[in-house]
Amino acid sequence: MDIAMDTVYADVCGSAPVSAQVSDMLQALFSARQCANPNANHALGVQLLERVECARGSIAGLLNVDTDSLIFNSGSSEGCAQVFHDFFERFKHERPVVLYSAIEHACTLQNIRRYSQDGLCAAAIEHHINGLLDTTHLQQLLDAHAGRPTLVCVMAVHNETGVIQPIQEIARQVKAQGGLLFSDMTQAIGKIPVNLHESGVDFAIASGHKFGALPGAGFLYARNRYGLSPLIAGGGQEGGLRGGTQNYPGILSIETALSEKHLKFGAASAEAQQAREAFERELQSMVGESVVIGQQASRVPCVSFIALPGINTRKLQWALNAQGIYITGGSACSDKKLSLSGTVMRLGYPERMAASTVRISIAEEHCRAAYAKILQGIVRALDLPAAGLSPRQAALA
Repeated sequence: MDIAMDTVYADVCGSAPVSAQVSDMLQALFSARQCANPNANHALGVQLLERVECARGSIAGLLNVDTDSLIFNSGSSEGCAQVFHDFFERFKHERPVVLYSAIEHACTLQNIRRYSQDGLCAAAIEHHINGLLDTTHLQQLLDAHAGRPTLVCVMAVHNETGVIQPIQEIARQVKAQGGLLFSDMTQAIGKIPVNLHESGVDFAIASGHKFGALPGAGFLYARNRYGLSPLIAGGGQEGGLRGGTQNYPGILSIETALSEKHLKFGAASAEAQQAREAFERELQSMVGESVVIGQQASRVPCVSFIALPGINTRKLQWALNAQGIYITGGSACSDKKLSLSGTVMRLGYPERMAASTVRISIAEEHCRAAYAKILQGIVRALDLPAAGLSPRQAALA
């Protein structure tokens, strides 16, 4: 389906549009017919492998890590699976423990369930109602399992609320107990500045399509890759840690998109934050009992996770679709499931809140105009008084 220029795409957290620079890079790559196996020993294969390694170096520089700590793969789900595979295989005879944020992404939760069937011990870490991790509870769990191999799993930025966790502080806490920290950084890398070395994490994952690169390409960061177990065995690619021919167009798209994002960090973030706050205030004044989940915590720009009790958010979503405004009910991984929001429930909100959530995530560029159109669309969809829009917002829309 073609998306018209006057539509509002408000699901950037689900998948960001491919950036213009990535599109130009790919057009140049394929128009020159630079298509080969990067592991081949002919001239074109060698040339492509050199480009892949240059991209690895560029990405490593942007994230302040060593080049050999980045392992290219198909994206965050694969990276997450490799972290769990490695941890369980390495420590399965030593009573390993996983302590995980109670509102982790479904991928992490599914891996925990999978290995729990084989003897992995797991315990959930509680959160405050604002979405921040309860570090006191984390410490209690670390103390309770002291002396056992421990992997702690905490998303750097939550995929629904956009709440930013104090990862460096959490890493220091975990390290003091001799544990390993795995951070799903899928919603952080490419959205906010990330210094992986200073973060203190042992493992991190990223997917290119979250920040303007191609789908199906991402990477795993391993602070210490030596001894790491491969999830996919193959022909020795990625230093023997990920078999299969490298997705070089995807890898080059990650380099291009991430470089583009780093040039823009900070330039419009303050204005985007102000625009989001104004949007949320206006929406809350229009829809009486609406609640912005995580509103009192630091969040990435232009992400709002909102509970609208008493409103059929599925019908609202389709009414906005008809106006060319594309939002979701929450994480793309659960958007098609008719269920309560696990995130909202685990943060302590009542069921009526958890049954009526929408996630609005937009690009920072031209965000004020996008927010005005979304508000206008909600007014129409819910048949609210036109006065719900301020003169400025009406003009922007």
